[in-house]
Amino acid sequence: MSSSTRPLPDEARPQLIDRISRAIRLRYYQHVYARKILATPPVAPHPDSNFEVHVLTRDEEVLETLWSLKSWYHFSGTRPRLVVYEGGTLSTESIGVLERHFPSCRIVRRERFDRDMSRFLSDHPAALQHARLGSFYCALKLFGPLYYTEAHSVLYFDSDVLFFRKPHEMLELVERGSAFFNSDYQDAYAHSPEFIRTRLGMDIEPQVNAGLFHVSKEHHGNAMDLAEDYFSRIPPADPSHWTINRHEQTVNAILLTGANAVRLSGAHQISRTPLTDRTVSHHFVDDGSRPEYFATGLRRLRRDGFLRRLRGASPPPPSRTPTR
Repeated sequence: MSSSTRPLPDEARPQLIDRISRAIRLRYYQHVYARKILATPPVAPHPDSNFEVHVLTRDEEVLETLWSLKSWYHFSGTRPRLVVYEGGTLSTESIGVLERHFPSCRIVRRERFDRDMSRFLSDHPAALQHARLGSFYCALKLFGPLYYTEAHSVLYFDSDVLFFRKPHEMLELVERGSAFFNSDYQDAYAHSPEFIRTRLGMDIEPQVNAGLFHVSKEHHGNAMDLAEDYFSRIPPADPSHWTINRHEQTVNAILLTGANAVRLSGAHQISRTPLTDRTVSHHFVDDGSRPEYFATGLRRLRRDGFLRRLRGASPPPPSRTPTR
């Protein structure tokens, strides 16, 4: 009997069934269930909110962006104004989807960003040179909040962040005007903290993840000077290498360190940390854990009746455990 027709050992069958089930579940939540967010009502921001939400997205991530934003607006109970950055290509169709669901959002296209940065960073040539790199799409989330913010502060989160409970800790810090960030499980920087301290003479907090952070205008004070100092002193960056976008997280970590930013508690998770009933937010980063955004994250929201509450405009359920 050839190896291709050899029967599967009994002990291997449960593993195979589990793998097939996981694959089917992922395809369903990614290609079928994710689209159900399109049938939810639009979100109207409150013009007097003292902070804004900023996000970066592209055509391939518009559905995730809707889930991410609507999970924030629902569980936080807040209605801050919204700024969306074009982190790749945003088609007319994608822009239409965003504007239907967030009617008064401001969308910053890459072309506009490049024009605005030419003026904004005119006295910071090294920072401007890097901001203009087409492959450095995260430049929009680095410099955008410094330029486009109209409120007192900015809450930024990536489109692969989902919220599952009322974010009491974050809301208290926003109310106080305190900077904060999500914790990473590694130093995902363009250069090591040792290099940054010894070669650049800059302090940097370890394991900062800039996929979720908050800063106020008062923290922007010397931000452009720090960015210029960083970009003018690092070795030449390779714009063709994927690590070009790690410079954004590195500089944001330096800025957050200078702002004495608070590290969010473990209820704000990242990567492969399992979801629990205490999970407030989870960042499904691009380290192999991204599929769990759909297979685990959306599945959890479905279990909790998230879409039903959105359609009925019901308030989020009460917290099952205290936040402190």
